[in-house]
Amino acid sequence: MEIRRDTFWNISSDIQICFYILAGVASVIFLYGFYRRYRLWNRGRKEKIEWKNIKENFGCFSQLVIRQTKLKKDRAAGAMHKMIAYGFTALFIGTVLVFVDEDFRIPILQGKFYLVYELVLDVFGLLFIVGLIAFLFIRGGKFRKRMLQSKMDYLFLILFLLIGIGGYITEGIRLSETNIPYAHWSPVGYGLSLLFSGSRLFNGDTYLFWWLTHGLLAFVLIAMIPFTKLLHVFTAPLNILISPVKRSGDFDAVVLMKNDQKDRIAVEHMYDFTNLQLLSTDACTECGRCDHVCPAKLSGKDLAPRNIIMKIRDNMSENRAISSFISSEELKQCTNCSACVEACPVSINHVDLILAMRRGALTEKLLNPHAEEALVHLEQDQNIWGSPWSEREDWMKGLNIPVLRNEEDTSREA
Repeated sequence: MEIRRDTFWNISSDIQICFYILAGVASVIFLYGFYRRYRLWNRGRKEKIEWKNIKENFGCFSQLVIRQTKLKKDRAAGAMHKMIAYGFTALFIGTVLVFVDEDFRIPILQGKFYLVYELVLDVFGLLFIVGLIAFLFIRGGKFRKRMLQSKMDYLFLILFLLIGIGGYITEGIRLSETNIPYAHWSPVGYGLSLLFSGSRLFNGDTYLFWWLTHGLLAFVLIAMIPFTKLLHVFTAPLNILISPVKRSGDFDAVVLMKNDQKDRIAVEHMYDFTNLQLLSTDACTECGRCDHVCPAKLSGKDLAPRNIIMKIRDNMSENRAISSFISSEELKQCTNCSACVEACPVSINHVDLILAMRRGALTEKLLNPHAEEALVHLEQDQNIWGSPWSEREDWMKGLNIPVLRNEEDTSREA
């Protein structure tokens, strides 16, 4: 008996045509949404992507994207995220292979390879569903206070869950109706096929309904990705791979622009950020790990690193003044400790963004004018009061404060 995948089992040619039309519409919406964000990133100053950064970032990419090492500190949430990420990736690759097999007429899903394919996808699909259910439990029980409790977050998880369950239902019905001898290579689908035997709700007559429902939900997901924070599925790995290599304590304000000229980053308006900095804000998953370790946030101050990133991301459509949506108090309260940078699982450099806005804020007098004046005096006169060197000791007059100096230098100006 020939072992191969029957992709459109029990689906008429007319339905198949409708399926491809809907797939095309969803893909166009996705591409438009992604291009829309790409166009916004490109409104920033053009920072050059350097090959040396990409080479140096491969190790970081392996740790953060593949091994997801920064999620290990929260073992439960980290394990669940791995289940979802690995499951989603496996199912995506599996879908691509179906596309190659069916539409490019390259017969790869047959024989032993197909049997292993079915086994792997069934296992990873089950991990995907388990991870989603666990995350719903964590969110519903509010066991992670740092997580935002928005309705959209629940909608994403439920949509993913319905798509995953729908895939198993269609597989279970198909295996129940066809009775193929190698069905056990799809352990979850095979178990459902035994359960569906003789069922009025899950049989060949209702297969089209379940198949269409599964497909439509998948197309809805594809279309909505670039318009929601789910875009991080693509932007987070991209940001980790191409962003300039900067680790904690590196506050260099100079970047290499596309014209091979070095430029100092001082941000007064939205598009004063570089294109790579704007891209990095779209990589944010809103996980709140940065807030969880920020000393300013933990001490009850206005600053919250996650809010800074989200405000930049959500106001990217216009070249607005930074002062119109981020207060000077938030910028001043950052201690530059880089705890947020170390905690971020997608390699966003919050400190670089905040320091760039601080530099821009000085010229707009968003920061304390006395602090600005003190910095200027410190640079020009080596003291914060602006006093000439000849008067540096005048403040001590009448206080009987001893002055330590070499006898030979008594005639020299202090």
